[in-house]
Amino acid sequence: MKKLIIILTLVFSLGFTGTLSAQENLKIYFLDVGQGDSSVIISSSGEVVLIDSGPEESLILNYLENLNISHLDLLIASHAHADHISGMDKIIAKYRPKTFLDSGIPHTTIAYQKMITAIAKYNLNYYQGTSRKINLGPLTFTILPPANPLLRESELNNNSLVIRLDFKDFSCLFTGDIEKEREGQLLNESRNNLKVDILKIAHHGSSSGSSPPFIKAVNPETSIKNE
Repeated sequence: MKKLIIILTLVFSLGFTGTLSAQENLKIYFLDVGQGDSSVIISSSGEVVLIDSGPEESLILNYLENLNISHLDLLIASHAHADHISGMDKIIAKYRPKTFLDSGIPHTTIAYQKMITAIAKYNLNYYQGTSRKINLGPLTFTILPPANPLLRESELNNNSLVIRLDFKDFSCLFTGDIEKEREGQLLNESRNNLKVDILKIAHHGSSSGSSPPFIKAVNPETSIKNE
């Protein structure tokens, strides 16, 4: 069994964030952003990835500053709900990420409109809802896109990007806000990509997701939940 170290780290006055260190040279910060999601990944060679930005722009910007983040190589929005993308426009303006990914499913919120405007303004490499592998230094991200055809039940949630991170023999799965319908599709379409060491539990641990067959297939050593 791989050695994983779980540390609760006080980030100044912002509250607690769970930090997982894999093999002592990969750091994953699961940020405490309240009712929302945000995770920072820092590789052994300095690549930085942000998945989602939580519900409050000031909170995520303070976290990034206190983690001494100076750049972003990859920025991902799992889906367009405001509790996952608030402050994305400010993050884009400050860090000018090299690549931006989202589910490709639009929303009417101000946070989403600001994000799309910033992507265009700063001419980011922008990919929407596509299956792809991204190699970033020692990290490999496998992007599992929304279902095709799209699931109409809880549309934005169920059509979140699902992201698998691999680093050496360590793996982690980020599931956005997917629910049981999408979990069932993933079991049929992508079962070989599901078994990981760490699972970021979908939709803040809601009963609408985390079905027993899905959890059995993922079979994580550690699960992380934002409430």
